[in-house]
Amino acid sequence: MKTLFDKLSKWSLRQKVLLSIIICLIAPPTIAIQVSNYFTRDVLREQAVINAQESLDVANLYVTERMNSMIYMTNNIQFDNEMATVMKKLGQQPLDPALLVLEGKYITNKLETLVFSKDHMYISVLLPNGAYFTNYSGSEFNPQQFAEESWYSKLDQMTEYDIEWVGAHPNYIQSRSKTSPYLITMARALKSGDAKPYAYVILSAEEKTISDFFYKYAPTQKMILTDAAGTVFASADNQQIGAATAFPDYGPSEQQGSKIFTIHDQEYILLNKKLPFAGWHLISLVSYQNAIEKIQTIRTNDYLVQVLFLLVFIAILYWIISRIMNPLVILARVASQVRLGTLHVRADIRGTDEVGRLGQVFNQMLDHIESMIEQITEEQTRKRKLELELLQAQINPHFLFNLLNSIRMKIRMKGDRESADIISSLSKLLRMSINRNNECLPVHVEVEIVQHYVKLMNVRHNQKIQYEESVASNVLLEEIPRFTIQPFIENAFIHGLNQKYGHITLTIWKEDAFMYISVKDDGVGMGEETKHELNQALHREEHESKSRVNGIGLKNVYDRLQMTYGTSFRMDIHSDLHRGTEIVVKLPLSAKGEA
Repeated sequence: MKTLFDKLSKWSLRQKVLLSIIICLIAPPTIAIQVSNYFTRDVLREQAVINAQESLDVANLYVTERMNSMIYMTNNIQFDNEMATVMKKLGQQPLDPALLVLEGKYITNKLETLVFSKDHMYISVLLPNGAYFTNYSGSEFNPQQFAEESWYSKLDQMTEYDIEWVGAHPNYIQSRSKTSPYLITMARALKSGDAKPYAYVILSAEEKTISDFFYKYAPTQKMILTDAAGTVFASADNQQIGAATAFPDYGPSEQQGSKIFTIHDQEYILLNKKLPFAGWHLISLVSYQNAIEKIQTIRTNDYLVQVLFLLVFIAILYWIISRIMNPLVILARVASQVRLGTLHVRADIRGTDEVGRLGQVFNQMLDHIESMIEQITEEQTRKRKLELELLQAQINPHFLFNLLNSIRMKIRMKGDRESADIISSLSKLLRMSINRNNECLPVHVEVEIVQHYVKLMNVRHNQKIQYEESVASNVLLEEIPRFTIQPFIENAFIHGLNQKYGHITLTIWKEDAFMYISVKDDGVGMGEETKHELNQALHREEHESKSRVNGIGLKNVYDRLQMTYGTSFRMDIHSDLHRGTEIVVKLPLSAKGEA
């Protein structure tokens, strides 16, 4: 609950007002609907059972009529005296083919008269001597194969009034097996008293006629026909035929009646009706929701109308509140953008009321802040340039450069070429320091400055350093700020090598839209703590601490590059104690000055 209130506290005023009004609109009808559902639940259940029972009763009438029709056909054959006389005559041994042809026409005509082709029923009359008569073609099925069935031997022990209900089995009429895969069959033995049967009557009806009726009459109701043991004889799902009943809480001993149970959070109505044929049952399973579908449709339409009007009212309400709250929303959005650093946005709020005047004052405040920031930025830029000029001015002035050139010429004229070259390097280094015309120089000029500087440092100290450089040809003409590389070489010599013998390697290359400068030494290196302090010193503001390197040190270079390239510039320091230090600088090749 506390978490919910915390989330609601972060909502805007408009959202809170809308939520409160919507709750007040939705709560009363919702409560009324729930109360109505509670009091009408039992009535709907009763009506649903009655509707399902009515459908089951109609299906019962159809199945009973179908079975009675089959019984009537066999009775018609059994109690036809003339037909009985013919069957007894034809069933004698030995079989007389000529008599079978002459007398058998009566039986064949009788069978065709009893069953119409549209009924999809198949009658077989078998005589004890192997003769048989059917209303279907013998090429479709040989009825003598019935003698191989387990139920066929039971017929001899039955009375003339008994019926053997075989149940469902695969269709033996090949031309109809795909359309109607199963048949429901009954069999009777025709006899007089206790005498042996003089004929056997086997009548089969297509199961599809029953399952089609189940589906067409009550498509939302699942009906099946089972025997007393619960084996399915007829169902709209052919895969269930011959299998045990899959309905929950149902067994062969289940009594007639109805029950309501739940499967996967859905309520179902189960109806069970016993048929007057060999203990067969007609079972129906219907979803409670489907049973009350018509009533639910009316109630649903009523709910939809209420919801529609509710949405219309909410839309109108939202429009009214938006008109009132929009100026505050705009002002809050602009304030959020200003908080992120976007100062050029303005609140377009018009009007003479309190909110309109607040928007005008807010815009004026932004104008004033933006003007102050521009002024401060300009002052800081000028300050940086003055500092750079001051740093550059610390190197000896022009007259030193001219004097050194004169000394170099005199020494060279006396034949001391080595000393003249050293003075030449110093002169060129001074020239670069004094010349302030160009803020940026090509890479090859910066590399040349480094070469002169290394030469002078080796003259100054007894132990010379080994300097190596690897500069890609595609970066030689790229421009970088003056004195970008030299401070890193100076730092490597003074702090990395401790002004002693060692190696310094300069590598410059280009990848994608960036140029990389690497200065690496094999000196004393730094531990993690020292490296961490150095990184903190580079990121401190000037008023917090001073760079520990005199002249154009690391701090000065870092600040100048950051001011020139903004966030696109990066400096990484990699160092291991007693193994050396490497400084890698990443510079963009375009868009200087982006912050």
